[in-house]
Amino acid sequence: MPKKTAKPPDVARALNALRKMVRGLRSAAEAVERDFRISAAQLFVLSELAQVPDQSVKDLAAVTMTTHSTVSQVVGQLISKGLVARTVDALDGRRSVLRVTRQGTTLLKKAPRAIQEDLVDGFATLRPAERRGLANGLEKWLIASGLSSVRSTMLFEKPPLTNDKSRANARKSQRSRFSG
Repeated sequence: MPKKTAKPPDVARALNALRKMVRGLRSAAEAVERDFRISAAQLFVLSELAQVPDQSVKDLAAVTMTTHSTVSQVVGQLISKGLVARTVDALDGRRSVLRVTRQGTTLLKKAPRAIQEDLVDGFATLRPAERRGLANGLEKWLIASGLSSVRSTMLFEKPPLTNDKSRANARKSQRSRFSG
């Protein structure tokens, strides 16, 4: 059996940083779900909406840096829990706007800060060149790992079930581009 060669130190540093981030995210998400019966994604949307009321789903998608459909799904869950209300915009009757309800405000007063806010604020402390380099590096890592086609959703919001075989095939085709 051939000996495995040691991996470069940067591989260990990157994997350990990723493990810490995933562990921190998972821990925060589990605490929010356990203590407040909402997902971390719902807390993030609720928090963003509390900061600027009367936003549309489109506005929230931009603020949370996700897709309209993802935010729409999260908002629907918040409405069904009575934490957000949808009303007609007073200035434009064709537009719907969202507002945190009294029940949502009470929950936010007790809840911790959304972990996504900490990530965004932490990222903002990096120099512009570091932010670009990190974003570029992560995107290239996803491509090289065969994960670039995985749909980006809000953190810890359960995505629709996918076919594992199609993911495995996508990873194989991505790898073949880099090995030949």
